[in-house]
Amino acid sequence: MSHASALPPGGSLGSTLRGWKAPANRSSETDDPRQHSHISLDADASDPFADETKWPLWAVALFVIAFCGAFWTGAAYLVTQLLG
Repeated sequence: MSHASALPPGGSLGSTLRGWKAPANRSSETDDPRQHSHISLDADASDPFADETKWPLWAVALFVIAFCGAFWTGAAYLVTQLLG
């Protein structure tokens, strides 16, 4: 009977043996990082939605709270009518 540890050596618990159909988990195994295009975070980048008006955060929060409140009020009403 073998008393070998069930943990793989090297402390990599999530890794498995690499077979010919095994998916690659590391970026070094998938592609060359030099092939990626550099994403620019400059302000002059073309944004198709730059001229759109944005909703203020308080209005979005108020809408979400009202929508969820209406939903749960309706759900509670249905439950009380069915089980009430």
